[in-house]
Amino acid sequence: MTGGLDSFGLAELTARPEDAMRLAGLAMAEGQRVAGYRGDYYRYRLGDAAAVVRLRRDPDSGQEELLGIDAHTAGGCPWTCRVVKNVTPEGADEMSLRLLVEAGEAGDRAVVNVLCADVLPDPAVGDELRLQMAGFPLRVSYDQGESLGVVEPGEDTTLLQGVVKDAKVGETYLGMEPLTRFVSVTAATRMGDIELCHPVELVKEAQRDLVKPGAVVSALCVLAGDAAAGLYAGGAVFDEAHDLALLARFFRQGDVERLRPVLRSDCAVTFLENRQEGLVNAMALLEMVRRDLGPLDRQGLGAVAAGPQGTAGRGCLLLGGAAGWAFLGVLELDSLGRIRELTITNDPQWEFEERA
Repeated sequence: MTGGLDSFGLAELTARPEDAMRLAGLAMAEGQRVAGYRGDYYRYRLGDAAAVVRLRRDPDSGQEELLGIDAHTAGGCPWTCRVVKNVTPEGADEMSLRLLVEAGEAGDRAVVNVLCADVLPDPAVGDELRLQMAGFPLRVSYDQGESLGVVEPGEDTTLLQGVVKDAKVGETYLGMEPLTRFVSVTAATRMGDIELCHPVELVKEAQRDLVKPGAVVSALCVLAGDAAAGLYAGGAVFDEAHDLALLARFFRQGDVERLRPVLRSDCAVTFLENRQEGLVNAMALLEMVRRDLGPLDRQGLGAVAAGPQGTAGRGCLLLGGAAGWAFLGVLELDSLGRIRELTITNDPQWEFEERA
């Protein structure tokens, strides 16, 4: 979704389908696997750059399908930002995500393509995200003087201005074979530091001596933020809070296949008097429940205040509508945080406290 390999001079690595498949194969064999809910990502170091391969599991064949290859830096600068809006373009694959985010004291906003997005259970408006950021300029200018600190989002790019803190020549490799060199600049912006990567040819000849600390850089960029950082560095997290968030998204948006990794093979789902055991039967029941509860278009989180023995204090999923909450869902997890049992009930003996 971000592309970006051309910013490192590596466009030839995916120039043809067979080239992309070869790179994907290397990433799967030698790269770092980052497990998502719907599929996997593989991060493959190419010197100071990295290729991020996204693969979707086909629910029918069980085979992995190559969806695309994005680029990032080997490091990246951390941003802590808040989700303002989901601006993922129509037709994007289910493991891609583009967000309008807000950060900094001035409340500046930027459009970010989120890499490894499927490690996040439910990135909703208002959520705080930690992203490892890189920018790939389409146009760039280096000047002397004062920075105005402009950060202005467009449809799929962001215009930003900052002060150069560090400038170096980055190098890419494939194994031990040197490939390309590129300009790597760390710039301070009002939303946080960001690493900008681009070919030296993108800089006007008269400005090349200004690619150094203290200069003002202005760039129209495609921004990429890697979500597989911090808590999610190893991929999707399985625990009560994340499992409930994942279920809330399912009841809002569907895609029962995204629940598969968090459901045990011997899991059970109970809805009122209907109980189904085993992964396939449990997923079928959840699909039916979502369809039947379609008019209940509101989801929330709470905690069980009173219920059957041993359930008080557990988190719960609340399902309802304008008239209020109608059902609650409670999980029983195994030691790995996977769902052993899910109960969805409207029994009045269950009491709960809604969480803000």
